[in-house]
Amino acid sequence: MHKRNKFQIYYDVLSGINLETNNGGGVKPTRVQAHSNLAYDKLVRYLKELETNEMILQNPLRITEKGRQFLQDYDCAQNGLKVTRYFGFASLIFLMFNLPLC
Repeated sequence: MHKRNKFQIYYDVLSGINLETNNGGGVKPTRVQAHSNLAYDKLVRYLKELETNEMILQNPLRITEKGRQFLQDYDCAQNGLKVTRYFGFASLIFLMFNLPLC
């Protein structure tokens, strides 16, 4: 098993929130924890980071349009397409995926 980078973990957390939202009702952090395979304290830290980056809202836990766009762009990046800029360090995305900047 390989170690996940921060963007992979963000993707897993956002995917978990998105999946649980699609199932209807409120999103429970423990369900997201199961989807993302994180210890609860680490999940809480990543949720705070995602909220700071305006990719989720908490109380109730839900994904924002920016978070949905990240999921879509991450999927595209996995298929060799361009990704948009997110956290003010687009060069890191470039280095991670070896892609041209948008």
